[in-house]
Amino acid sequence: MRVTTKMAVGTLINNLGRSYERVSKFQQELSSGSRLNKLSDDPAAVQRSLGLRSELRQIEQFQKNNRDGKGWLDMTEATLSEMETLFVEVRGLAVQGSNSTYNASQRNALADQVDQFLEHALSLSEARYRGRYVFAGTETDNTPYIANRDTNGNIQSVAARGNTTGTIEREIADGMMMQINVSGDDFFTGPTRDGAFDPLIKLRDSLRANDSEAVRQLQSDLTEVRESVSEVRGTVGARVSRLGVTNNLLERISVEMTSVLSEDEDVDLAATIVNLRQEEDVFQAALASGNMVIQQSLMDFIG
Repeated sequence: MRVTTKMAVGTLINNLGRSYERVSKFQQELSSGSRLNKLSDDPAAVQRSLGLRSELRQIEQFQKNNRDGKGWLDMTEATLSEMETLFVEVRGLAVQGSNSTYNASQRNALADQVDQFLEHALSLSEARYRGRYVFAGTETDNTPYIANRDTNGNIQSVAARGNTTGTIEREIADGMMMQINVSGDDFFTGPTRDGAFDPLIKLRDSLRANDSEAVRQLQSDLTEVRESVSEVRGTVGARVSRLGVTNNLLERISVEMTSVLSEDEDVDLAATIVNLRQEEDVFQAALASGNMVIQQSLMDFIG
């Protein structure tokens, strides 16, 4: 069969096209850093890569949930720590106020201190993490407790507002949920007989009334509140520890999966640069050869 000039030009153009595609492929791999830029590059590897990336995104969400949960629990623990210290100090005032050597004026001065502790306890009940009230159950946009005050501004009672017992959970690992909040009712309004606020109110009022016996009887209630706070702190601490263990596990899994993903996707830079240079040489040689064999311009045959 006689090979015409047009057939030779067609063959040359096809060969140049395939060589140029290989040059473009190597250039794209170098620019992207990945050898998987389209499905046809390696269908099996692309499928594995998509699966791994989906799992990595899920792990990133779990890690985000862990960070959010830890931040919430850290704020809760810090607040509980301050509450526990508050009740230790208030009980010390109660011990002083029950002393028979104290007079009405001295007990009234202690009552002023207790009143400040009461105000501080109320402010602690309004602790927030990223703008959300941590003791408000599921209604985190609203203050969880409302104080009823007399005409002088003194707190007479404190009541819960909304669903302060609602639970907030985060998925910290695949299928693993954790409650990140604690109910303020565990110590502000229960499970002790009167919760945190009422003993403080009663202690203040008993001191103002110069009633040393009533002050003495309230000491056990104050101790009970402190023990309740301490118990809840223990629960919070256990959850924080669990979050730490879970987050370390997620970090290890993420590193391992990223390594596997790298093996499938990452370009061998040295080899790719060599391949690119070789293919560029082949392309240039083909152009030069075609120019020698076919004297007419290739543009004469294109189109």
